Amino acid sequence: MVKNMDISKTSAAGYTGSSYQLEGRTAKNLYKGPSGELADKLDRVYEKENRRNKVFADPEYHIERKYFDPSYCHYRVLDGEPHSAVRMTAYNNEMRVLKGGKPYFYSVMDYAYRGYEAPSIHGEIESFRSSIHDRLNMDFQMSKLFEENNINIPRDVTLTFRSDLYTNRIFVLGEVDDSLKQRIESVLNQGKNPEVLSLHIAFSASSLAKSEQYSNEKSSLWNLANKIYRYTGYDMRDLEARDGSFFTKDGEDVIEKVAANVRNETKGSTPTIQSAALGLLSSRVKYFSEKGIYKENAYTDIEFKDGHLLDVRQKYKYGVGQNGWIHDMAKKEGVDDYELTKDGIKLLSKGEPFKVPSGKLAAYQKTNEKDDLPLHRVIKKALDEFFSKNRFDIPIGTNLSILFEETPHKLLVLGIQNNAVSEMLNESLNKNKELLNLFSQLAKMRFSWRV
Repeated sequence: MVKNMDISKTSAAGYTGSSYQLEGRTAKNLYKGPSGELADKLDRVYEKENRRNKVFADPEYHIERKYFDPSYCHYRVLDGEPHSAVRMTAYNNEMRVLKGGKPYFYSVMDYAYRGYEAPSIHGEIESFRSSIHDRLNMDFQMSKLFEENNINIPRDVTLTFRSDLYTNRIFVLGEVDDSLKQRIESVLNQGKNPEVLSLHIAFSASSLAKSEQYSNEKSSLWNLANKIYRYTGYDMRDLEARDGSFFTKDGEDVIEKVAANVRNETKGSTPTIQSAALGLLSSRVKYFSEKGIYKENAYTDIEFKDGHLLDVRQKYKYGVGQNGWIHDMAKKEGVDDYELTKDGIKLLSKGEPFKVPSGKLAAYQKTNEKDDLPLHRVIKKALDEFFSKNRFDIPIGTNLSILFEETPHKLLVLGIQNNAVSEMLNESLNKNKELLNLFSQLAKMRFSWRV
């Protein structure tokens, strides 16, 4: 469920202007649901894996062999496919983290193959939850904006906030007196408020929500008009469309100025990205110059009642009292269901965990049993061969501890009561270059051995 906050109570007395501005979605209030939690967990998994990889003399070569060389003792079976998406994801992520970055991809399957219980994450549901989370934050910001400006909107009164397609200007419609209506409009059109609110309205009335107010063409026109107005101050309706562009009454081609700003905005990007941005601008300019722009339906609406923004004319609505369908959808798809607030999520009921076929998981886990001790199986095999070739008078069942000292590059065996046998064993081990090299990759870690 979504908590209903009564955020409409404000005072009308002593109006003074406020410096508070709407913020919309920011880095501080981003939605962080199960997908975000999974990303945090995988970050920790790869940090641990990275420490293991760095034990090896050539970590990059080790990672490459681990995923693509079946003869390697640390080879990861994973799903058994030599070039599957799971394998490529794990390989690329480990390489990226080794070089100081974060994983490229966060995959539920990747997490599950590593033996952890992974939630079933439904991409579309996560997108819907993100939109509901954004709405709760916008409700809070709208409340604060009106409160800071001493604006009181009567309870049970429904207002419509209409965003103009070409300028982002907000118009207020509804049954309130003209004085209050003008004050609300004035506040909503101060500073960055109209741009933030218009962006929220546009994102809410999207194709994802199956909104009657949305179309790809309208979205493209809004993006173009927004750039023209932001960079030149011109309303597209005041420009002349001809020769594949838009001109002022004085004959100035405004798109040249817009293109210059797009180049400046993308100057830190790759040439490909900059070229794509300019190409998209050019194609939109040409399209609407030839077809013409909207004379009607050049706006997008959202309602406001009792402190909450409410969607209109769309299948999936995000407002408080409108979004109960998200819980039904979560249960239908078998994923975890959450209570959403502007500050986070709270688990309401568990869905079905993501499952990897047991046979594949067992195969993967078999390669991972002693992964906290690199080269475990190789060293065990080498010690088996060593003790089969060299017979020492050591009682059966004796537990030995073998310690490698980096300086002076020497093995030390502990646990033998007979000093003479201990000296012979230590001398023989330190003559075995293969064992010395293997143990050198363990640094100063102890290795237990039972005779």
